[in-house]
Amino acid sequence: MTAEQLKKQRQAYNNKLIEADSFFKEFSALDEKAYSEGAISKKNKELMGLAISVVTRCNECILYHLETSMNAEATLDEIMEAIKIGVIGGGSITYPNARFALKMIEELIKEK
Repeated sequence: MTAEQLKKQRQAYNNKLIEADSFFKEFSALDEKAYSEGAISKKNKELMGLAISVVTRCNECILYHLETSMNAEATLDEIMEAIKIGVIGGGSITYPNARFALKMIEELIKEK
C-alpha cells in the first residue's frame, strides 16, 4: 500500500471511529494538544513520536509522525536520528519498521 493510500485509509477509519463514539474525538483532541508547541517544540515532539512508533512497531504511526515531522520542518538527518533511536530502543526486530519508514520517506519526498 502506498503512503497516500495509507493516509486515506487512516482518515476514513478515524472518521468512522469518531462517528461510532465521542471518545475517539476527545482522544484526538488530547493527542493534538499533547503534540502542540510547548516547552518542547512541536518538531521535537513529532520526532519523539516517530521514535516511539518505531519501538512499538506501528507502521501507520510511523507514516503519521514522518509526515508531521516533515511538516514541522524536521530535516532528513533529524528524522533518521529519530528512527535510529527507535531501533536502538526496540532492537533488531524493529528493522522492518525502519525499512518501512525509509520507503515512506521516499514517497513523501516525491509528493512534495
